[in-house]
Amino acid sequence: MANPDETSEENETLSLRTLCTMRSLLLHPSTSKRTVSHILQTLTSSPHPTPHSLKLLSDGAARHPDLAPTMPLPTAESSPRLAVEAIGASISDLHLDDARFTSLCFGASVPARAWMLRNAGSSFEVRPGLLLAVLLGFTKDPYPYVRDAALEGLFEFIERGGELKDVGLVDACYRRAVQLLRDFDPCVRFSAVRVVASWGMMLAASSSEMKAYWSNDVFAKLCSMARDMNMKVRVEAFNGLRKMEMVSEDLLLQSLAKRVSGRGKQKETESQSTSEQCVMLASSVAGALVHGLEDEFFEVRKSVCESLRTLTSLSAEFAREALDSLMDVLNDDSAVVRLQALETMHHMAINGRLKLHEKHLHMFLGALVDDSWDVRYTYRKILKVMKLNNLALFKSSVDRLLGNLDSYPQDEADVFSTFSHLGRNHKKFVSLIMKDTFEQVETALEGNVEFDSARIAALLILSISAPLLNADVGRIPPVMFSYAVTFLGRIYNAFSDIMDRDSLLARLCEKSRSTEYSATNINLTEGEEQLPLFEGDNAPNFSSNEVIGTHMTRESKELADNQIQQQQSLDDEVINYILAKPPAMWLRIQSGHTKEVLRSLRCLKELAAMKHDSLGSGDADALAFTILYLRVIELLAEVWEPLLPAKKLCSQRIGKMELKLGKLDRRVKELMSRFIGLSVEEELNVLELMLLTCALRICKIEIICHNHTLKRLKALYLRVESILKESSALPSNFVVELGKVLSTISTDGGSCSPLQFDACLKFFSLKQFMSHGTIKHVNAELSIPNNDMEHPLPFVSGLPVGVPCEITLHNISSESKLWLRMTLDDGFVQHVFLDLDCFEGSEVVRKFTFVAPFYRTPDAYCLTLKVCIGAECLFENVGPVQRFRGPKRELVLLCKEKQVYLSKVNKD
Repeated sequence: MANPDETSEENETLSLRTLCTMRSLLLHPSTSKRTVSHILQTLTSSPHPTPHSLKLLSDGAARHPDLAPTMPLPTAESSPRLAVEAIGASISDLHLDDARFTSLCFGASVPARAWMLRNAGSSFEVRPGLLLAVLLGFTKDPYPYVRDAALEGLFEFIERGGELKDVGLVDACYRRAVQLLRDFDPCVRFSAVRVVASWGMMLAASSSEMKAYWSNDVFAKLCSMARDMNMKVRVEAFNGLRKMEMVSEDLLLQSLAKRVSGRGKQKETESQSTSEQCVMLASSVAGALVHGLEDEFFEVRKSVCESLRTLTSLSAEFAREALDSLMDVLNDDSAVVRLQALETMHHMAINGRLKLHEKHLHMFLGALVDDSWDVRYTYRKILKVMKLNNLALFKSSVDRLLGNLDSYPQDEADVFSTFSHLGRNHKKFVSLIMKDTFEQVETALEGNVEFDSARIAALLILSISAPLLNADVGRIPPVMFSYAVTFLGRIYNAFSDIMDRDSLLARLCEKSRSTEYSATNINLTEGEEQLPLFEGDNAPNFSSNEVIGTHMTRESKELADNQIQQQQSLDDEVINYILAKPPAMWLRIQSGHTKEVLRSLRCLKELAAMKHDSLGSGDADALAFTILYLRVIELLAEVWEPLLPAKKLCSQRIGKMELKLGKLDRRVKELMSRFIGLSVEEELNVLELMLLTCALRICKIEIICHNHTLKRLKALYLRVESILKESSALPSNFVVELGKVLSTISTDGGSCSPLQFDACLKFFSLKQFMSHGTIKHVNAELSIPNNDMEHPLPFVSGLPVGVPCEITLHNISSESKLWLRMTLDDGFVQHVFLDLDCFEGSEVVRKFTFVAPFYRTPDAYCLTLKVCIGAECLFENVGPVQRFRGPKRELVLLCKEKQVYLSKVNKD
């Protein structure tokens, strides 16, 4: 008689194998509807459904929505938790009746209850009255995570646009959330803050007469959480302030002052009840925003700056007071906080609430020399829209912009655009400094001082931008427009928002012939003539983009030599500038700003590509690493977007995720295999990316077969542990949490839960790389001489054919295991081992010719081989490939595939 355990295990194995086949058929676009229907009937008729079968039902619902309504759910009586898993699998098309919803909420399974409550507000079509009654009741549950789930359900109800006419019920939900602001569990307080903000705004909107009262009350309740012991609660409290539509000016000003003032008693413009309310709430509000800006966590300080964007639009006096605090934030240690403070100022400038004074001058202008490109860019955005109120501030801004141009040449395009807007918005100030500006430009162009083309171009843009659209040139000498024509190729982008290149050239030519200007406006040398650039009454018609020389021929040879000497340090700066950007983008990736991040990455890749051909060998190696690293971050951003809470994974997205994760995995392996000379920190950073890729596979994609990935993850973690023991480096939070999860998993992976790895993802963060000139690029060059479609290699069917290969290897040690991979069109692959000991050359460069035999010549008139060189991943000794007469581990390709054309020899 068979052992029941063995029989069960055998059926389980068979079931998993069958489920894999069913999944392939469900996702295949050519599968007939009859087959799909039969598969779904087989799954739904199972008396003992499993999470795997429910997952297949989910894929079937996403792929074939017309069949989804026929999918029954397991009964809550038999297994509440399994019933909830079934609901989660088909949540997008699920319609629960009231009885089914309440039975699951009041079931014996506490995790199932929490899940139902957490998703009730956004996912189920249940009567609002019943839904809110259940949620409100479970806010008093003894389990903290059930209370948290109930509050999340209330929050999601509002977020999805739920409306209630029963003001009493809204008031009850709001007051219950206010009570839970003092709950002992931080997760409950976090959710309570969100409910107070959202339901409080609904309560305020329910009555125009009470809107001011309830708005003040919500503001005070949120401010009271500014000193909460939990960082996330404080962040969410300040995030809630962004929803405010109305707040008493007294309370706003009190939030900036730690000492309680008596403004509320003396305010005559407000009603008596509101004034008394302000006095009562003052102690809760006092200094809340100041405490937030002084918080030890940058996330809290950033959140306060974001909330100030909304609050400064509510009161002009509050905006003036808040500006002092924002100026102090510009000296913050975190670039993220400084950036957000400037974004808030930019918002204030757009709304006319940014009024600068002399005391702000030094701190405000200091942002132009900030190490962060984003900070400098945002500051320039402010200068483009704001109106400077005195000449001293205008001059200081011009000087700092020129200093920005000197210190960061890569900012040139945006600095030029800022000068263009600055000149257009401050015509009077431009005319007042025109004498000094003209002297600087003329002296430089006459060769009396060292020529700085970028500085001269910037001054020309500032000078011509004001009168460019006006008939009157004012105090601008016409020769300035003539000078600007010689810089046309460099400056035309600064005016791209108002005219194209041809229009700009025509306008400059027109202004250069102006007779309205009087030479007495500027002290010119006696007898000096100002000639127009073109003779005659009519300027030539530039109907097409003509090439205008953008460099001055008077630049000395000595200056050119100095530029060549400084190029090396500039190249290093460009590389380190690019490498410094991705860590700052990680928060944006997590926040869902994927398009913005991808756009920034594309710009960085273009900058890197432009530099690649002009660099030396050492810098070219570092730049190759940089370009590949940017591709990795780009793929990571694309993979992360579907994992955000607002996204729902369907079968189509899962397929794309699998492809992108495969690409990400290959690219990260290339980072490890195709570059040598990495420091310990750099190697750990790359290994963390590999660990992240494996964790993403386990918790988001691989439902059934993840044993290989788990083994690989453990091997990579052991390698990280080994490196940490040998060095003095400390493990990151992500590595620490991952180690805790791996320590709880059995050897066979039976106790592995995707949710454990999902929790680890929150601790991951990108680390910064630095170029030290030690990185070497491992690559190969392969060419097939005298071979193309018109000159194929001859072969005899059934006999081996020799493929001559000219190979050049760079930075490849003799310990590496290289293989020549040859692939036929039908998918057949043959590998030929390259024994480096048989070829002359050093590890730096090794050139040789090799004739590779290809044995499987088919009976065909012609064929095409794809040939490339790959190296075994020696660092990853898990799950060997074990190909017959081939590599034992996965290959990382070192060059692009080359096509080899062969033609059958005729018997004649």
